[in-house]
Amino acid sequence: MKVLHYEHMGVGVILSQALRKLGQDSHVLSSAPHPFGFKEDFLFSRNRYVRKFLKRLVWRKYYDFDILHSHDNKPLPPYVLRHWRGALVQHYHDPNTQARLYTDIPSFISLPNKIKSIPEATWVPIPVDTTIFKPIEAEVHDKVCIGYCDQMVDSWKARFIPKHEVEAAAKRLGNKAYTLPLTGIIPHDSMPDFYRKIDVWVDRIGLDFYGFSAVEVASMGIPVVTQIGQEERNWVPECPFITTDLKGATGEIISLAEDEHLRISLGRKAREYALKVHDSTRVAQICLEQYRKLKKWKD
Repeated sequence: MKVLHYEHMGVGVILSQALRKLGQDSHVLSSAPHPFGFKEDFLFSRNRYVRKFLKRLVWRKYYDFDILHSHDNKPLPPYVLRHWRGALVQHYHDPNTQARLYTDIPSFISLPNKIKSIPEATWVPIPVDTTIFKPIEAEVHDKVCIGYCDQMVDSWKARFIPKHEVEAAAKRLGNKAYTLPLTGIIPHDSMPDFYRKIDVWVDRIGLDFYGFSAVEVASMGIPVVTQIGQEERNWVPECPFITTDLKGATGEIISLAEDEHLRISLGRKAREYALKVHDSTRVAQICLEQYRKLKKWKD
């Protein structure tokens, strides 16, 4: 099967790599390089004049593909919709998504809570390459290291990171713990080296589901503190992440930091969960099953 991922957003690249491992012909087409270094197969020129002239010619190379898997938050170019001969699927990743881009194109969602906005969508879990993000010997340190994301790449998402609650927990723990915020942009292939310094990962709170980083650290056997909505829990009943709200976050972080056996137990369960739900090959197989249905529907 020939699959084109458009506007990769990280997920497209990981899925494409997994699809290739499964013997499929998969490519990633993007209009801009990814800030974390996810590598597309074809990048439109940054020169807007060259891009305007060549864009239609580039798209023509892919019109005979079986599947167009779009990860963009904007509608596809009209000429692509007119000329695409295979099946299409729109993949929604943005937590702000309030409605479909199309009424006649099947949908994937990364976040189960988006099923309210995108009815009848298929949940495709965030993929992680569990052969790269895997448990490795942690760095030896006397204090518990509490990690969280403090990047400003996406300021809207940044406000859901409980930075003050994490720092408050570390302060109350005194010389037992310290924080390690991820502030700068680190190439994605260097992230395992960053995560191996961490004993506890605090993910976002207030979006009713966890994000990309939580999946990666879970795959490395690191326990996660986050927030999962009540309805969303039904989608992931076996998820071992500690779920809390802002009021309870500081206390949960302290409890986890003070209990080494709990950290080890939850870290082991996190790895098992990542392998079962988020392993990129498994997620690619979910996509393949859906692609085959789409292709039959299109034919």
